[in-house]
This record gives sequence, structure tokens and C-alpha cells, in this order.
Amino acid sequence: MTNQGRRRAGDRARTAASKNAAPRTAASAGAVPSATPERGGGGRRYAAGRSGKNGKNGKGRRKGWRRFVSLKAFGLYALGMMLLGVAGISIAYAMTDIPEANAFARSEATIVYWNDGETELGRFSAENRETVDISDIPQACQDSVVAAEDRSFYENNGFDPVGMLRAGIGYIQNNGSTAAGGGSTITQQYVKNYYLTQDQTLTRKVQELFISVKIDQQLDKDDILASYLNTIWFGRGGVYGIQTASRSYFGVPVSDLDTAQCAALAGILRSPTRYDPTLGPENAERFQQRFQYVVDGMVDIGRLDAATAETLVPPQVVPEQSANRYGGPNGYLLWQVREELIANGFTEEEIDTGGLRVVTTFDPKAQTAALQAVEAERPKEHADGVRVGLAAVTPGDGAVVAMYGGPDYIEQPFNDAIDASVQGGSTVKPFTLAAALEQGISLESRYSGNTLTDPILGPPVHNQDDQEYGEAIDLVTATEQSMNTAFVDLAMNIGPDSVVDAQLASGLSYAADEETQLRQDPRVTIGIGHVRPIDMAEAYATLAAGGRHADWYTVRSVTEPGGNVPYRVEPAPESVLDPGVVADTTFALSQVVQNGSGREAQNLGRPAAGKTGTHEDLTAWFSGYVPQLSASVVIFRGEGETAGTVSLDGVDGMDTFTGGAFPARIWTAFMTGALEGMEVEEFPDPAEIGEAVNPSPTPTPTPTETPGEDENGDNGNGNDNGDDGGNGGGNDGGNGGGDDSGDGGGGDGSDDSGNGNNGNGNGNEWGDGGEQPPEEPTETPSETPTEEPSETPTDDPPGGDWGDAGGGGGR
Repeated sequence: MTNQGRRRAGDRARTAASKNAAPRTAASAGAVPSATPERGGGGRRYAAGRSGKNGKNGKGRRKGWRRFVSLKAFGLYALGMMLLGVAGISIAYAMTDIPEANAFARSEATIVYWNDGETELGRFSAENRETVDISDIPQACQDSVVAAEDRSFYENNGFDPVGMLRAGIGYIQNNGSTAAGGGSTITQQYVKNYYLTQDQTLTRKVQELFISVKIDQQLDKDDILASYLNTIWFGRGGVYGIQTASRSYFGVPVSDLDTAQCAALAGILRSPTRYDPTLGPENAERFQQRFQYVVDGMVDIGRLDAATAETLVPPQVVPEQSANRYGGPNGYLLWQVREELIANGFTEEEIDTGGLRVVTTFDPKAQTAALQAVEAERPKEHADGVRVGLAAVTPGDGAVVAMYGGPDYIEQPFNDAIDASVQGGSTVKPFTLAAALEQGISLESRYSGNTLTDPILGPPVHNQDDQEYGEAIDLVTATEQSMNTAFVDLAMNIGPDSVVDAQLASGLSYAADEETQLRQDPRVTIGIGHVRPIDMAEAYATLAAGGRHADWYTVRSVTEPGGNVPYRVEPAPESVLDPGVVADTTFALSQVVQNGSGREAQNLGRPAAGKTGTHEDLTAWFSGYVPQLSASVVIFRGEGETAGTVSLDGVDGMDTFTGGAFPARIWTAFMTGALEGMEVEEFPDPAEIGEAVNPSPTPTPTPTETPGEDENGDNGNGNDNGDDGGNGGGNDGGNGGGDDSGDGGGGDGSDDSGNGNNGNGNGNEWGDGGEQPPEEPTETPSETPTEEPSETPTDDPPGGDWGDAGGGGGR
């Protein structure tokens, strides 16, 4: 039989079998016979398998983009990304090499220059470090550092994921502050300090992480800890490493430290400027808390038993011993530069290790003049405890060109030019003049020269030595003779609030609570508030600059080793007083030098304006300026809270120590040296702003007296610098020796400025020559004199040789 035949026979047999079996299967299942002919037993299975999407149990296939968003797809994507990330990290790790030691290992000193940018003033350096072996470091010190900085140090692989997460959460919770602590391990800190930089960038952090893992694999834990302890910064300028820190904080080598001292050092190293207890009470409190944190940590990691921990107390820490770089009077300059750099965002570590090039504002010629002036002119007899502060500022710029803070910064860290805040006395009176002129009150205005009483004042206001000058004194004369009563009277007129505003706008500053009180007290004009010499020099520089104010500063620029200049001062003075107001104020102050309590400054030999000042017998000032330079000098006793609280009377044999003597001499000597070689410049002419308040008093009949005698001085001369009568002998007078406060010697005095109605009248209302007086008085004479003239002259003319009109704000 052929193959074809065999197939046909087989098919017939299968068909017959199927027919015979079908009725039994259908009957047994109870199924309804299909109307569709079947092709054998496999036909039903095939038909069911091909049922389409409309079939009862069928599932449709996903088409298009839906095929890529299933859970299975996402799982594959995530797995792929993880594999790529792992591959990327592995490649980056493999490509990261351990670098050479960074610049810290070869740290470069920061050089500070004078204002020429070339001559070196001093240096800040960091390499105060001594490396020791781990065997020289007590086990207690090792354990305390681990407890303070990285309690999983011996278990982690160079980094701590949990610590990093905790630090990140703390960073967010503290608004970007790391005060709660970082997440770096000891290994990471060592890597950052020794191999990398302090940059806060993602790249640096990734490098730090990879290198830390490699270092952890290559070095023993003890080696890592020793390297860390030999490189970590312990503050105090340039203390690096635990050996130097041990000597600095406890005066002994590290091998001699006990457990408490070890815990103290471990606590301090986190932030030396915050935890060094010798830097102030707030630091001391933080230090105690940090010390306890370290001790508790040593117990937690099993390195100290609880019983011993209970006996430990914070040890006594030795104050920092200043290096010789701050020795002498120029040490104050270096310290101020350092303080200013920190205030402008530079860290102490950057200053000591960053190789910065700092150009200051200090002028070597002016600084030399300051040192020589103080040395030559300061009081030397009976002068125990006497302090001298001097500061000089460039008008319109704010640059501090010279400063005398004391004889030696190391022996006396208190800077008498910047730290001393003492009562300013009459040196603040010019800002009352400026405030009045701003309100349209001219210098011709007149105020009381006699003892002033008023309910709002409380106790009466007196002039120095209780002198009485008359009821109507013009403001130029009141400034010349430094009359307290006239200025308090003026302050009551314009309001003490406006006086304080003028002072602050010009550059003076007060503590907040004191400012509030001064705004309500007319005595603010006579200098009862506490001010600093540096601020006084700044405020007078505002006057010298025609009313343009600039904050004082000492750092001009900072340059990094690569040439980048991250810091530079570009002065932008702000106009705070009208130039005309300042011109009139300057005129009044120039008369202080020409005719009043500041005559010593005439020896400068060029136009100058200034003001003396004392507060009772506790402070003595002279502040003044020429167009190119402003300077302020103060003499007092005491420092800190006691500054300006000890009497100066008796110093150098003087019964009354005033600003017109030693302070004015020091100022004049300093300005002479500092201005040597500079062009002589004139002040602007007075602007004669405003209108007179309380103008010329009502003329009164002149009693018959000996010619030349008046009510305020001997022989018709109202000050100690005039002639005994004669033509023009008084300060401002007309013919006949009249003075600012009395009658014109050759005829009737129509006003306090010495304009004689019947005299020659060769003085104007400010006494510097000018217009003739009007032919007729502006007011009808009263029937009786407003004040009875003295039958006999007073013992002394108005004002002494140096005397301030006292009562708190003397000359």
C-alpha cells in the first residue's frame, strides 16, 4: 500500500471513531450538538484559542505608547538607571586619585600693606604646628575626639550615610546653617583639610567622599586619626594640631593632658571662635555645654565609665598669648584690619593660611605723625592711667589714615581710638548748629548766655565756672566761647530729636537705649552721650567734605594668590547736610580757632576749623579739620566700662583739664606732620543761611562809666585775647575795643556782636568786617535797660585760656 493510501485509510478510521464516540460524549456532558461541522477532536480547541478580543475570556494586546508605561516597563527602566548610576559611580571612583597635599601643607602667610600697596605693615601666618606620633597622644584625647566628631569612626568606611542624612535634615531645619553640626567623618575632615580645599561645592564633596573611602582602605585607623589631629585647626590665629593646641590652651605638651583637658580640646576644635571660653561669657557657657556633650559621648561609645564621667569638670583654660606681630602701637592697626576682614566675610582660617594680599588705608607718614605727636605732647606729670585716643579720616572717602589706640597692643589690647566710648562734651555742638541751620535759623540768632532754668531740664544748666554772658548771645560767639546755656536753649528751640538726627547722619552713633534717652534731652547738645574717637573723626570729616558722609574703614582691597580680588572698597559718599549749612557751620568753627577756645590750632599755619570739649572733669577733646583731613583726639582715664569715669583734674598740675590744652596740642602736632607737603586749601565762604531768631536786643541807654569798661570784661575787652581798649581790640568789635557781648568801646553797642552804632562800625554782625550798622535801631528803645550793667568788671573775661563753658559739656 502506498503512503497516500495509508493516509486515507487512517483518516477513514479516525472519522468512524469520532462518529461513534460523539453521541456518548455529548450525552454524558449534556451538551447541545454544534450546528457547525467539526474537523476532528482538535478543531474545538483551535477554535477556542482563536477567539478574538470579543471573546468572553480573551485579553486584548496593548498597542502604541501604552506598551511602554506598564509596571513592568517602569521596573526595567529603574533597574537600568540603577545600573547606569552604579557604573558611573564606579568609573568616577576608579578615576579619582589621591592628590598631593594641598596648599595648607604649604600654607602661605597673608601680607598686610600700607596704603601704597607695596610697603609691608605686617603679616598673618598659620604655620604654628608641631606634628606628633599617635603614641604621644593620650588615649583619652583620641577617645574624646572620636566622641566629639565621629562616634562611628572605627566602624565606618570613611563616610557615614546616616550622619550625612542627619546633617542634611539639620541644614534644612536651620535655614542653611551648619550650627547643628556637619555630617563629615573624621576621615572626610582630614581629606578636606589635607588634600582638598574649603570650597562648599558638589564637586569637592564628591571628591572628598571618594578619596575618603580610598584613604580608609589604604591607611590604618590610628594613622588616619593621628594625621587628623596633627592638621586640624584649633583657632587662636594660627594654632594647628593637637600638640600646639595643648601648649596654647593648657601650657603643657599633649602627652601631659588629663582626661578633662582632652575632652575640653575635643570640644573646642569644632569651632574655636565659639567655644574658646576665654573669649567671653557667651563662649564660656557654650564651652561648658560642649564639654559635657563630649564626656557623655565617651560614655556612650564605651570609652569612659559613668562613675569617672561624673567627677569630670571643665578645666581652666589659659588665655591666648598674643604674638609679637601685634606688639607696639601699630599692633592696633593690624588687629583692626583682622577684625574688618572677619566682618566682611573672611574666615580666620583664610586670613591665616590663604596667602591674601591686603592693602589698608593707613598712611605711613600720617601714622608716624600720630605716634610722634602723642609722644611729644601728651601729659607726663601726674598722669598715671591717662589714656590718649587719636583717629584721622579722609573727608568724602572714610579711609582711616592714622590711628593711635595705645602704646602697645599686647600690653593693652583695649584700643583707645575704637573701643573707648566716652562722653563727647562740647565737641558735638557743631551738629546742633547744623540742625538749626537746616531749619532756617541763622548764625545771627541769639540765645541765652546765662544760667538756664526750665522744668524740662531738671537741674539748671550752667556755663563753665558759672559764668554769665548775657541773655542774647549770637551763635558764633556762643560757639567761640563754648557756652552751654546758649546751645541748650537752642536745642530746646529746635528739639533734641533733630540734634540727634544731625549727629547720626554725620557719623556719630549711640547705643540704642542711650539714643532713645538723648532724643528727649536738650542736654544732648553739650555731649552727655557716649561716642568713640573714630566716629567723631568720621562725623567731622562729613563737615570737611561739605556735608557728604562716608563710613570709616581700614581695608581698601584684598587680593587672592591667583590674582582674584574678592573685596574692594569703592567709596560712595552720601550727601546728608546742605553745603550751605556746612559752610556756615565751618565758619563758626573757624572762629573757635581764631578767637575762642581752640587758639592752639592756629599754630597749624593753615585754615582750620575745630571744637574743644570736656565732660565735667572726666574727658577732654579736640576735634577739627582742614579740607583734606579730619582728626579727633581724646584724653581720659580708665578702660572698658570705666573709660571716662575717673577725674583728670590735677594731671600735669592743671586744676582744670580742658580740651584746649593737651588735646589741641596733640591735634595740631599731628596735623602738622600729616599735612606736610600738602597744598594749603581754603574753606568755602559762609553762605549766611537762614533768618535771625531773637535778633538784636533792644538798645539800652549806656550808663556813664570809665571809658572802655563793659559788663563782661575788663577795659572793654570781652575776651582774654583783646587789647585794653583801642581800635578793634575786641573779638568782633567796632572802634573802641567792643566785644561780642558788650558795648562798643568808642560808642554805644547796639548788639552783642560789637557793632557800635556810634563807633566806627568796622565789624559786621559776625565780627569779621562788613556792612555798616543801620542808622536807626530796628526796634524802639525801651525806657529802661533790659539788664543793668556791672559797675565793676568781672574778675575774668568770658572764657579762660583753655576753659570750656562747663556744666557737663564744657570746652
